[in-house]
Amino acid sequence: MHRRKFLGTLPALSAAALPPLLEGQAGPAVPDPVERDVPRKTPTLALNHLGFRPRVGRKILVVRLTGPQPREEFLLRDIGSSNFHFRRSLTLTHGDFGPCLVGDFTDLDRAGMDGHIYQVSVGNERSVPFFVREDVWRRTLPKAVGYYRYQRCGVDVPGVHPICHLDDARRRDTGEHVNEVGGWHDAGDLRKWMDATMLNAIALLNLVRNISNPQPGDLSHERILDEVRHGNRYFLKMQDTDGKIWHDVAGGVNGDNSDNHWTDNTAGTADDRYIDVTKMEYIAAMFATLQAMASQLYRPSDPAYARLCLRAGVRAWTASARKGSTLDYTWWCLAACGLYRATNQPQYRTAALSLGRQLMARQATAFFAGQRRVRGYWTEDERASQLLPASSPPAPYFNIIFPAMPAYALLALYELFPEATDRSRWLDAVRMHLDEYVLPMSELNPYRIIPSGLYLGQPTPETYRPLAGKLTYRYFMPVRKQFWWQGINSHLENYALLAARFAVIEKERPGGGKRYVDLAYRQLEWVMGANPFGACLMTGEGMRNPYPHSRFVGPIPGGIMNGIAGNAQDEPVLDQDYGFDWRTNEYWSPHVAYYIWSVSTLEALS
Repeated sequence: MHRRKFLGTLPALSAAALPPLLEGQAGPAVPDPVERDVPRKTPTLALNHLGFRPRVGRKILVVRLTGPQPREEFLLRDIGSSNFHFRRSLTLTHGDFGPCLVGDFTDLDRAGMDGHIYQVSVGNERSVPFFVREDVWRRTLPKAVGYYRYQRCGVDVPGVHPICHLDDARRRDTGEHVNEVGGWHDAGDLRKWMDATMLNAIALLNLVRNISNPQPGDLSHERILDEVRHGNRYFLKMQDTDGKIWHDVAGGVNGDNSDNHWTDNTAGTADDRYIDVTKMEYIAAMFATLQAMASQLYRPSDPAYARLCLRAGVRAWTASARKGSTLDYTWWCLAACGLYRATNQPQYRTAALSLGRQLMARQATAFFAGQRRVRGYWTEDERASQLLPASSPPAPYFNIIFPAMPAYALLALYELFPEATDRSRWLDAVRMHLDEYVLPMSELNPYRIIPSGLYLGQPTPETYRPLAGKLTYRYFMPVRKQFWWQGINSHLENYALLAARFAVIEKERPGGGKRYVDLAYRQLEWVMGANPFGACLMTGEGMRNPYPHSRFVGPIPGGIMNGIAGNAQDEPVLDQDYGFDWRTNEYWSPHVAYYIWSVSTLEALS
């Protein structure tokens, strides 16, 4: 997340030149993005631009009310047929984001590829056309996977950029040159952050696990493993001689943007970029997780490479303290699970069970902060599960990139250790998180998205929505806490992943985990157009795509932008006026990674 500090130093990027978004409202020529207002009056219809799978998930239309006379029904028609149309009622709802009408056409399962393309009308307004077919999500995966080819560093990418950054990089502390050529550019820039880009490789390897019978082309296991190997060459180089992992290449110096540039590809000249040699626990844990996965998935085709990856992962594990924040414990738990799967050595099983207990201790199982409305969320307090409600309430865990990963780590334990005495407690903890925190929070708005954060009171001078007792929440990141803030696509997609994975476990129970499948798709649908702007945030799919902040290579098919952010009033904002606003429109690795990971997990349910 530190990358945002540096982008925020660019004046042209930190405040996009956006006019007021409400008709008739006056404002400055270059308004403060913190004060931007709510969406334009059109479009008012919001649904998933891709379409819907038959018999999987709900099919929902949301209509924002902009006038005093709400419509009572919507018309759905097959564009290719004059004989197929029906009318359904709209239900008025009052929730966050204002009054809306909601329509449900879940029973529409007339699918196929022979002209069945649909459109919804409400009054004189029409929705984007959409399909109902089994592959509406899966067919986007090759495009998302192809995004990484555009972002390759250290090689010539035909039609995108010539060979680049052969002089990466020099250490910040000593100035010594170390070969750090390769990897992926992280976002709409040229920098190489370890946490965000390792998530790329982890997602791609999970896609290999989830889709066992891919079609030839970009989803072939051979193609994906080749892409991961490219990224992993760089990751392996970022391991220091002590086994620990450096933080990034090209992040700049002293919080600036100085390394975000093309170079002359000659080591030892003035434009060489820097290595940040800071070593963080969760980055080492992500590295160990990735190398453990790689050792398993490359073993059949390249045993020598698999052994190389495993040795690197074990070195990172051995060199680290495996203590720290909730995020640190989360990724070390996942690393222990991965290393146990790769080696079957009992030391990793013992460590995984211990780390699971550490995560359990940080879950708020009581109703804290003078309320009895939600519990089961994670905190930064290792005593959270023991604190009495009258005690000082623990601070809720907040992370815009990894919000659902503590619960996901417990699911990994549940699936890997069926004989463990804590197994039922792990599943109960995740169910509490979903049923008593996530689902109730998603029901506060018609789009069913999960707010990005839970807070104690009002920590900054801006709007925090009251929940109960001392607890408040925001859908979007605070904008007065620090000068960097951004859209919430990674947050929503990470929760889509958690809900999808839980649905896989629940599919044998009555109901088959249906409500968790619905929850997962609603988070993804916001990204793909079911939002107040009616804008699809993946380049090359859907309609009303904002122009991406991609300064060096331009639009990238399959790239996903930061997404809708909020202003000081926690109202949604999105740059649709070519303001080049990185906060909402910049590509970033976690969004694409979680999209691939969550969609492939949902496909595994079929």
